[in-house]
Amino acid sequence: MKKGQIVRVDKEKYLNSVNYLSVGHPPYYKGLDYIYEDRGEVLDLRIFETGEYALVSWVGVPTAPAWLPTDMLIKSEKLNYERL
Repeated sequence: MKKGQIVRVDKEKYLNSVNYLSVGHPPYYKGLDYIYEDRGEVLDLRIFETGEYALVSWVGVPTAPAWLPTDMLIKSEKLNYERL
């Protein structure tokens, strides 16, 4: 994993993580579907006490970047986004 890498979130790992449970969304909340697409870009990497995390921003989505554990990110070859 490196800065500038295009990523998506592993849905299975995310839905079973403390990150998902901490926000209190109902099961299989549809408002986060964009994170499972190849649209995330790694802005920064940090190692915290709980492991390595990446600051991920999503192309074309007006939302703040989020720190996510790198073990739940899947590397992508290219950005999969088409501006409408």
